[in-house]
Amino acid sequence: MFHKDSGGRLELSSVHLRTEEVSRHDGKIYFGADGYDVDWSKYHHSYIFHMSSSGFHEPEISGIYFLAGDMKATEKPCTLCDDRSRERNRTRRLVRLPKAFRDGEGFPDLLQWLEDNGIESDGVWCSICRDWFPSDPMWERCKHVWWCEKMACNSTPDERCPCKNREECDDIEDN
Repeated sequence: MFHKDSGGRLELSSVHLRTEEVSRHDGKIYFGADGYDVDWSKYHHSYIFHMSSSGFHEPEISGIYFLAGDMKATEKPCTLCDDRSRERNRTRRLVRLPKAFRDGEGFPDLLQWLEDNGIESDGVWCSICRDWFPSDPMWERCKHVWWCEKMACNSTPDERCPCKNREECDDIEDN
């Protein structure tokens, strides 16, 4: 799935991969789908992605999408709040992938493309920087987002941990 920004640029927002699995119970083949959330990081000039769902379901699509192969999806009306965004991102199927994702050899594996070009991690939003950062501490983040060992979560401008300040979180981490 894609999201068209105010400048007309299509950004990848999620990937659903169809899976085939043989049941251990009855030996039959069942189809499932693994879902990945995808966010663009301006700071890292890269997509941040992580698996967010898995199961035996047909994905529901609300927005701009591309389907490769025989994967099926159920279309739903766009649910964005801003009327202009809703119109810009009305539910519709793309005939081909945006140029940035095409490899010239048929349909690329978008998950493989993300693994080669992106950052595998949950994304953390900083409302001050108005940007996404990897939650994985091995990646650099802005000064407004940090890991709180006491709460075992990221402390962000919109969801601060109960510690008095960042140094208190750092003190806990050092002990």
